[in-house]
Amino acid sequence: MSHKFTVKNFSVVIPIFNEEDIILNSAAQIYDICKRKKLEFEIIFVENGSKDETLSLIENFISNKKECEVTILSKANYGNALKQGFIEAKNEIVISFDIDYFSEDFLEEALQLDDTFSAITASKRLVKSNDGRRLIRRIATLTFVGILKFLFNTKLSDTHGMKAVRNTSIKNQIANVVSTQDLFDTELLIRIERSGERILEVPAVINEIRPSVSVIYKRIPRTIKSLLRLRSQLSKESLNTKNL
Repeated sequence: MSHKFTVKNFSVVIPIFNEEDIILNSAAQIYDICKRKKLEFEIIFVENGSKDETLSLIENFISNKKECEVTILSKANYGNALKQGFIEAKNEIVISFDIDYFSEDFLEEALQLDDTFSAITASKRLVKSNDGRRLIRRIATLTFVGILKFLFNTKLSDTHGMKAVRNTSIKNQIANVVSTQDLFDTELLIRIERSGERILEVPAVINEIRPSVSVIYKRIPRTIKSLLRLRSQLSKESLNTKNL
């Protein structure tokens, strides 16, 4: 892959919660792939309410790395952690990685993003994608995307997982984002799309390095309620705009 990057610097945001078993190995891998790009970068670990040794381990890891920082939130909330990291990110493009799901190939794609696009996502639903997750999680993704398309008329085939967003687009939209928990990044992408900006989707390759830490059946009712609230919120905003 070519190294003709279109950006001068980048930020990586990584929410972490009860990750003591994998945190050091994954953090070291992510740091190394960022260093290899030979661009200015920052990594923001957002620790949100861990009950194990995650915080002390990551604080020790970053102690001698000027490019890394940790933000500490007291309550476990993935979407809020991601949102806080996006708010704090200073560089030109902001990349969302999970501690158990990241890719140097995707980072390369993001750093070469054509300037006609405001964001890039790794979609598990594209033909060339390789989704190695359990069947139940693949079915959940398919159902979620179907609901998104029905409620929001989006062209996106996937909104969860790895993504990179230009900081200018984040700043333009983030104050309007009402979702946290499971839907912060989904709402951010939908708002960017609705504003007329373009989002590039590339195939995702997923090989789980550990079982999911979230329980799907507990997330389903919460996610559906949040999607309906978001649909109502966007409808109100659209109506208010028409009445101006």
